Amino acid sequence: MDFYLFKNGVVDATGLDKDALHIYVGISVYLLSLILLRPIFKKYSIRAFIALIMVTAIAVLGEYLDNRHTITDLGLSGLTGAEIKASIHDIINTSLLSYVIYGFTVCTKTFQSINTVKPMIKRQKKTDYS
Repeated sequence: MDFYLFKNGVVDATGLDKDALHIYVGISVYLLSLILLRPIFKKYSIRAFIALIMVTAIAVLGEYLDNRHTITDLGLSGLTGAEIKASIHDIINTSLLSYVIYGFTVCTKTFQSINTVKPMIKRQKKTDYS
Protein backbone atom coordinates (compact mmCIF):
# COMPACT_ATOMS: atom_id res chain seq x y z
CA MET A 1 0.00 0.00 0.00
CA ASP A 2 1.19 3.49 -0.79
CA PHE A 3 2.24 5.63 2.19
CA TYR A 4 0.29 8.60 0.86
CA LEU A 5 -2.94 6.56 0.77
CA PHE A 6 -2.24 5.19 4.24
CA LYS A 7 -1.61 8.68 5.64
CA ASN A 8 -4.80 10.06 4.07
CA GLY A 9 -6.72 7.06 5.40
CA VAL A 10 -5.52 7.83 8.93
CA VAL A 11 -6.48 11.50 8.48
CA ASP A 12 -9.96 10.51 7.29
CA ALA A 13 -10.41 7.92 10.05
CA THR A 14 -9.35 10.19 12.90
CA GLY A 15 -10.73 13.47 11.61
CA LEU A 16 -7.55 15.23 12.70
CA ASP A 17 -5.45 17.64 10.66
CA LYS A 18 -2.14 16.39 9.26
CA ASP A 19 -0.21 18.78 11.50
CA ALA A 20 -1.92 17.39 14.59
CA LEU A 21 -1.13 13.85 13.51
CA HIS A 22 2.55 14.78 13.15
CA ILE A 23 2.56 16.00 16.74
CA TYR A 24 0.80 12.86 17.99
CA VAL A 25 3.17 10.58 16.11
CA GLY A 26 6.23 12.42 17.41
CA ILE A 27 5.22 12.37 21.06
CA SER A 28 4.00 8.76 20.79
CA VAL A 29 7.31 7.59 19.33
CA TYR A 30 9.21 9.50 22.04
CA LEU A 31 7.21 8.09 24.95
CA LEU A 32 7.11 4.57 23.52
CA SER A 33 10.87 4.69 22.97
CA LEU A 34 11.41 5.76 26.57
CA ILE A 35 9.33 2.82 27.77
CA LEU A 36 10.89 0.23 25.46
CA LEU A 37 14.47 1.38 26.09
CA ARG A 38 14.09 1.30 29.88
CA PRO A 39 15.37 -2.28 30.33
CA ILE A 40 18.35 -1.60 28.06
CA PHE A 41 19.51 1.82 29.32
CA LYS A 42 19.09 2.48 33.02
CA LYS A 43 20.24 6.11 32.90
CA TYR A 44 17.40 8.40 31.87
CA SER A 45 19.49 10.97 30.00
CA ILE A 46 20.94 8.34 27.64
CA ARG A 47 17.52 6.75 27.11
CA ALA A 48 15.91 10.13 26.39
CA PHE A 49 18.65 11.11 23.93
CA ILE A 50 18.24 7.85 22.00
CA ALA A 51 14.47 8.41 22.00
CA LEU A 52 15.08 11.85 20.43
CA ILE A 53 17.20 10.26 17.74
CA MET A 54 14.40 7.79 17.05
CA VAL A 55 11.78 10.58 16.81
CA THR A 56 13.97 12.52 14.39
CA ALA A 57 14.65 9.40 12.32
CA ILE A 58 10.93 8.59 12.11
CA ALA A 59 10.18 12.19 11.07
CA VAL A 60 12.82 12.11 8.32
CA LEU A 61 11.64 8.67 7.17
CA GLY A 62 8.05 9.93 7.00
CA GLU A 63 9.10 12.86 4.85
CA TYR A 64 11.10 10.60 2.60
CA LEU A 65 8.04 8.39 2.15
CA ASP A 66 5.90 11.47 1.45
CA ASN A 67 8.28 12.64 -1.29
CA ARG A 68 9.42 9.21 -2.51
CA HIS A 69 7.69 9.50 -5.86
CA THR A 70 9.57 12.71 -6.68
CA ILE A 71 12.90 11.52 -5.28
CA THR A 72 12.84 8.22 -7.17
CA ASP A 73 11.94 9.89 -10.46
CA LEU A 74 14.02 13.08 -10.36
CA GLY A 75 16.36 12.73 -7.37
CA LEU A 76 16.71 15.20 -4.53
CA SER A 77 17.20 18.05 -6.99
CA GLY A 78 13.67 17.41 -8.29
CA LEU A 79 12.09 18.66 -5.07
CA THR A 80 10.70 22.16 -5.34
CA GLY A 81 11.18 24.84 -2.74
CA ALA A 82 7.59 24.46 -1.58
CA GLU A 83 8.03 20.69 -1.05
CA ILE A 84 11.25 21.22 0.90
CA LYS A 85 9.62 23.92 3.03
CA ALA A 86 6.62 21.63 3.74
CA SER A 87 8.95 18.76 4.65
CA ILE A 88 10.95 20.91 7.07
CA HIS A 89 7.67 22.11 8.60
CA ASP A 90 6.50 18.52 9.07
CA ILE A 91 9.83 17.43 10.62
CA ILE A 92 9.65 20.32 13.09
CA ASN A 93 6.00 19.52 13.88
CA THR A 94 6.88 15.90 14.54
CA SER A 95 9.97 16.51 16.65
CA LEU A 96 9.54 19.82 18.48
CA LEU A 97 7.44 18.72 21.45
CA SER A 98 9.77 15.78 22.11
CA TYR A 99 12.76 18.13 22.16
CA VAL A 100 10.95 20.48 24.55
CA ILE A 101 10.12 17.63 26.93
CA TYR A 102 13.70 16.39 26.71
CA GLY A 103 14.98 19.85 27.54
CA PHE A 104 12.68 20.15 30.55
CA THR A 105 13.56 16.73 31.93
CA VAL A 106 17.32 16.88 31.42
CA CYS A 107 18.14 20.56 31.96
CA THR A 108 15.69 21.48 34.73
CA LYS A 109 14.30 19.91 37.87
CA THR A 110 10.71 20.34 36.68
CA PHE A 111 9.92 16.62 36.41
CA GLN A 112 12.26 15.35 39.12
CA SER A 113 11.02 14.06 42.45
CA ILE A 114 11.36 16.50 45.33
CA ASN A 115 10.78 13.93 48.06
CA THR A 116 13.32 11.30 48.97
CA VAL A 117 12.03 7.82 49.61
CA LYS A 118 12.47 6.69 53.19
CA PRO A 119 12.21 3.05 54.14
CA MET A 120 9.22 2.11 56.25
CA ILE A 121 11.28 -0.20 58.47
CA LYS A 122 14.60 0.90 59.83
CA ARG A 123 17.21 -1.74 59.13
CA GLN A 124 19.47 -2.89 61.91
CA LYS A 125 23.12 -3.76 61.57
CA LYS A 126 24.03 -6.57 59.23
CA THR A 127 24.93 -8.84 62.16
CA ASP A 128 21.32 -8.80 63.42
CA TYR A 129 20.14 -10.92 60.48
CA SER A 130 21.89 -14.16 61.39
